[in-house]
Amino acid sequence: YIFNVISPFVIGAFIAFILYPLVRFFYRHLFKEKCHLKSDKLSKYLSILITYIIAIGIITILMVFIIPQLYTSITDIVDKLPVWYNNITGLIDYAVINEQLNNLYPKVISYLTDMLTNLLPYVVNTSMAIVKGLVNLIIAIMVSVYMISDHKNIFYNFKRVLYAVFPKNAADTTRKICRESGTIFLKFMYGKALDSLIIGIICFICMTIFKFPYTVLISVIVGITNMIPYFGPYIGGVMGGIIIVIVNPIQVIFFAILILVIQQFDGLFLGPKILGESTGLKPLWVIFAIVVGGALFGVLGMFLGVPVMAVICYITNLVVEHFLKKRNISVQPYDSPDEM
Repeated sequence: YIFNVISPFVIGAFIAFILYPLVRFFYRHLFKEKCHLKSDKLSKYLSILITYIIAIGIITILMVFIIPQLYTSITDIVDKLPVWYNNITGLIDYAVINEQLNNLYPKVISYLTDMLTNLLPYVVNTSMAIVKGLVNLIIAIMVSVYMISDHKNIFYNFKRVLYAVFPKNAADTTRKICRESGTIFLKFMYGKALDSLIIGIICFICMTIFKFPYTVLISVIVGITNMIPYFGPYIGGVMGGIIIVIVNPIQVIFFAILILVIQQFDGLFLGPKILGESTGLKPLWVIFAIVVGGALFGVLGMFLGVPVMAVICYITNLVVEHFLKKRNISVQPYDSPDEM
């Protein structure tokens, strides 16, 4: 309940965290270095304005150009469902189905009666949830603007509390950990978003050249799921393959080859080029982060599990190094060629 109440502020803080580097870039490199504006406030407000215009503009472009294409593709799939249904029903034994339906009939009637009884409250609750979600989003955007605008005061008060509660060495270490953790998180988020955008565009171009169906819909799916390391490409490929196999079963083989080639290009060249060592995680910990994050928080946990795990590993490594140094113990890695 408490999290639901403060969720606009949590989301607003996350938006501010993601957009702040862009605001700082415009402030330093555009308005100070290039335009030579003397007013710090004017430079700050213009930087915030341009950043949010860019962010809202990207979302608007996606909604204007991509969503209609997605709607057309989904509508086309829905229109073809009766044809696919008729083709499938030719392979079904109706005697068995009728027997099962007769057994389920009383249960279905009871279920529908209960559902219709609760339909109005369900519609009202759903409508209220949508309205509440929109209101929370607007509040979150406003909160993010104020957080970015007043970030110096926020950092100043955080520093005051930190040094008031902890010893100086502990406070210095905490500030360093927070700074480095934020850098790790942002590098991964920005890098993975750029990587997924490029993969989605490459997928769209290749599917258009080879005349695959539903190019926009499948490319969006592949691009979004690519945000999930390791498992994402396979999830996107399977979802796209299911859509294609319904239209043309033969084409799904070539689609699988196309996705395999694209993902090999991403894994061997594009991903390392963009992301580099942004997380420093071994594959085992990446898979662990995705599985645990997905189990605890669903799709969002799969997206954010890897950078969160990278931060946890970074902090854990600092703690371990601290205690090893305190005990004057040096542990050497297994780098001998004779050892397995």
